[in-house]
Amino acid sequence: MTKNDLIHYLLERGLLDHRAVVDGDVMVVEGARRHHNYSVIRRQGTGLFVKQMQPDQAFSAQTLQKEAACYVMMESDPALAEIHALMPRFRAYDPDRHLLVVDLIDGGENLSELHRRLNGFPEDVAQRVGELLARYHVASMRDLLPRANTAIFQGQPPWILSLHLTPRGSMQNLSAANGQFMTILQSYPDFGQALDRIRAGWRRDALIHGDMKFDNVVVRRAQTPEQTLHVVDWELADAGDSAWDVASILQAYLTWWIASLERVPGKEPNDAAQYPLETIQPAIRAFWDSYVSSRRLGGRDADVELERAVSYVGARMLQTVYESMAWASALTQHAVWQVQACINILKQPRAAATDLLGFPAGVYA
Repeated sequence: MTKNDLIHYLLERGLLDHRAVVDGDVMVVEGARRHHNYSVIRRQGTGLFVKQMQPDQAFSAQTLQKEAACYVMMESDPALAEIHALMPRFRAYDPDRHLLVVDLIDGGENLSELHRRLNGFPEDVAQRVGELLARYHVASMRDLLPRANTAIFQGQPPWILSLHLTPRGSMQNLSAANGQFMTILQSYPDFGQALDRIRAGWRRDALIHGDMKFDNVVVRRAQTPEQTLHVVDWELADAGDSAWDVASILQAYLTWWIASLERVPGKEPNDAAQYPLETIQPAIRAFWDSYVSSRRLGGRDADVELERAVSYVGARMLQTVYESMAWASALTQHAVWQVQACINILKQPRAAATDLLGFPAGVYA
């Protein structure tokens, strides 16, 4: 669908009015990720965000249907209003065209954009992300999971937890970089055992977002000094383990740190990093403390939850590396550093909690 086709489609569906188009109050900006993405921007009204499935990616039809089902479920049940408030407003889903329309979050920037603009990691923002995630998980455990359609939300563990069980010959369109990635992983005999252990401990205690990352948390400054957070891109929502969402945020901080590492003769990579680990750890701790407090986890329960989340951090980072190298001809130095960090986390999650995430030694005691 071209930009002009999209305008006509939205007019026909009553999602845009003719006056806005005639007055020149509509601008369409195209992006490209897993789907074709279009931002329909307006000065005088609420804009729209449109996703359409890539025609050569049949799996995307399922994920788009799942996202639409999430929006419909939240919007139709007053008991889920607390979760619905975190999401953009649902406008339409067209299963024939594999197209989804939601409101554009006006005046918002995602956490990646915010961190770049501020050149840092504000602890108050990290705290609010922890509160948001805890609030969503608590409401999800109480009200959402029992209502989830099991035909759509099937409760499958993330695919990365079974990566070592997939024969390389059956992995379609494996890039040269990911071929190197697999070779490195297979040189560590404990790698598969670690994933087996994590997968065996997978639980289904909430309807999780499944793809929590900085790009999917949007900060919008409202009319008051308070900042409103929204969560977007619910394609991978599923019945699953709440610790996976927590791990996804933790690994996002670590991935940002690794991306800033520099190889300088005579220096450790972290000493030459634009964002040394010590400058990121306070935000990590603020996020976790806020999450634990908001979920009212204490003592041993909090320690167990952290241990599980840290173990998942290694697997979630593996997934990030694999996805980022999907079209690359060779692993970058930063990808190699990420793989090394993944393996260390999977082998020694307790040490990683202290050395990488900045939690006090003996946190699991």
